Amino acid sequence: MSRRKLQHGLVATAFILVTTTGCWEQWSQDWFPQMKWQKAVQAFESTNHEGRLVGFAPAEGTVPISGKTPAIGRMDLEATAALVNPRDPDDYRSIENGREQYETFCATCHGAGGRGDGPVSLAGEKQGPFAGVYPLVGLVTARTDGYLYNVIRIGGGGFPGLRMPGYARIPEQDRWDIVNYVRFLDAKGGNP
Repeated sequence: MSRRKLQHGLVATAFILVTTTGCWEQWSQDWFPQMKWQKAVQAFESTNHEGRLVGFAPAEGTVPISGKTPAIGRMDLEATAALVNPRDPDDYRSIENGREQYETFCATCHGAGGRGDGPVSLAGEKQGPFAGVYPLVGLVTARTDGYLYNVIRIGGGGFPGLRMPGYARIPEQDRWDIVNYVRFLDAKGGNP
């Protein structure tokens, strides 16, 4: 191999090593620190700006694009009565989806038939750790669809004796389908 080709090869290798290893942390923590430790601000994160915290919250009066229903207190019966069920309670698809969601999120406490005898309640054959799980069958007829929907969304809400967690993570349509399924269960006397 000629001397000239050897020199070109060494220069090319050195160039590649120098230009491609500059960002590797194992070579040096001091090389290109602006790339490793750059400041990043996440959405809705508070940040320290000139010695004061500045929040990146939405502007006042902003309407969420998700169309989420505003929070309503658990015992605000007038406000929950104003919530109208957009899902047809006689639609088989709504009831079937409600059944699937109910079995996933509700049956462990309230039981398959809505009698408050799920596997984690103190009622039923195998007793679990929770006492006072409310049966749904027979009690839901006195409540509006909006009330049931709101309880699914916010849970017990700190109401004494109610330990039900809020299930706001369940999509809105699925919560309405659960309401329709609970009504279906109630009409069938708790026999799914």
